[in-house]
Amino acid sequence: MVEERSTRHRVNISRTSKGLISWDCTYEVSNGTQEEALAGSDALVAELQTRYPIVEEEKK
Repeated sequence: MVEERSTRHRVNISRTSKGLISWDCTYEVSNGTQEEALAGSDALVAELQTRYPIVEEEKK
């Protein structure tokens, strides 16, 4: 019996006390290859970077 491949995506988007947007994510693959997991993770990170670009805080 072949088990189905499944994926789980978790994304947390928050706003820092200084009003900047911050995010983190996980991408999990069950019954898949490491290459599939890395490709999915890379795609998810690229999409988040496009939608929620990380702005570096100016140092004084």
